[in-house]
Amino acid sequence: MVPLRAARHPISLTPAAATAAEMPGQSTYNDTCSRCHGPEGQGGKAPWLVPFRWNYAQALDIIRHGGACGMPGFPESELSDDQVKEIVDYLKTFN
Repeated sequence: MVPLRAARHPISLTPAAATAAEMPGQSTYNDTCSRCHGPEGQGGKAPWLVPFRWNYAQALDIIRHGGACGMPGFPESELSDDQVKEIVDYLKTFN
């Protein structure tokens, strides 16, 4: 057996081990959603988002057309489908 040398920066071997801080959707969430839904989706002026119970298609529909709580819709020119997917993936890390 060959001993492994200590790495300078720890790495994760599994995607599930990624922390919320490493998720690309965190920045977009913070810039676009957190002012109403609170940090990490814990609620604020708007309803809580965690645990996140919607699938991507449902979230995309709500984001594009607005929510029943009075949330405005966001056109793709303001928030791309890829950014919505990243936000969904980020919020699911808190489940």
